[in-house]
Amino acid sequence: MASISQQPNRGLELNVANVSHQFYLHGKTLPVLNQVSLNVRAGEFVALLGPSGCGKSTLLRLVAGLDLPTSGDITEDGVALVAPAPSRVVVFQDPTLYPWRTVYDNVGLGLQTGKKVPTDARSRIEGILQRVGLTEFATAWPSQLSGGMAQRAALARALINHPRLLILDEPLGKLDSLTRIHMQRELVDLWREQRFSALMVTHDVEEALLMANRVIIFSPRPAAIIDTIVVDLPYPRRRSDPRLTALRTQALALLGAESTLEEPT
Repeated sequence: MASISQQPNRGLELNVANVSHQFYLHGKTLPVLNQVSLNVRAGEFVALLGPSGCGKSTLLRLVAGLDLPTSGDITEDGVALVAPAPSRVVVFQDPTLYPWRTVYDNVGLGLQTGKKVPTDARSRIEGILQRVGLTEFATAWPSQLSGGMAQRAALARALINHPRLLILDEPLGKLDSLTRIHMQRELVDLWREQRFSALMVTHDVEEALLMANRVIIFSPRPAAIIDTIVVDLPYPRRRSDPRLTALRTQALALLGAESTLEEPT
């Protein structure tokens, strides 16, 4: 497994305190988040589960600094979070690669957030491409990539600056099942290697339990935290592990979905 040349940074500590948020739709107030408080410790992987449309992705936008909460506070390492910053990088469900740039140039865009490109840019780009298994596709265009390859390129672009918090908004949602399983393992390996903090939204209960240290369960909109599941299992985790199966049953029960999986009598 290839390593990245620069020594990884420890992740940042994220604190969300009593955050509420609302939108204005057709002249009416639409509450989205209701008094949400959560903490992501430095180097921790936290997953968010909840019904579709409950406000999970809105919370990620607030954590990324793309929006400000209606009320409450968000801090990173104790400092108020009020705008986007290189320490926090978002990976969306769609890879959002520029079609007129090669894979190499798309990944290199991650280094152009500052005023000048670092002198070791070439070695860093080549290193991260090797790490995500895209060395042979460095000169390929996005249209020539499979869905899994495109998402790996997006991850490489996000990780090349060694962010301290990786914000993942359903990053594997559009992949086929086999590619998704591979990418789950790859993401966990990258997180364990670089030790960034991670906050991920997913609708896949098993995915959350396979990847995260803690899984936070949200209610329907306006989202409030129902419960937190601590996943105290060693990596790599196996789907067949009965302990993981028990946690899956617990999560589904909290989401109100367990009864839909029962066999008819």
